[in-house]
Amino acid sequence: MKKIECIIRSEKLKDVTDALKKIGIGGMTVNEVRGFGVQSERADSFLFVHKTKIEIYAADSQAKDIISTVLTYCSTGKLGDGKIVVLPIDDCIRISTGERKNKAVLKNGDRKG
Repeated sequence: MKKIECIIRSEKLKDVTDALKKIGIGGMTVNEVRGFGVQSERADSFLFVHKTKIEIYAADSQAKDIISTVLTYCSTGKLGDGKIVVLPIDDCIRISTGERKNKAVLKNGDRKG
């Protein structure tokens, strides 16, 4: 299992969310965040840029498609497009049912991966 964290341009959120739903993700968490990267040499008043952070818990078999989708819908080729980080997950439990691992992150009825 993987946790996929994506920091993206806020204006890309709707398009990437629609595309991720189409490939069958089981859910995601979205937060408005601020930060800076290599462009940090700007004046202090502009140091922290507003971005959107997406967190997705996914089966290993979904990770490649999720990453590809985020790259397709969020890349402008310019500084500030963001980052994708993929982290391993030891376990995940769906609180309402007690389902674990892939069953906890895949859509109902879709238990492959």
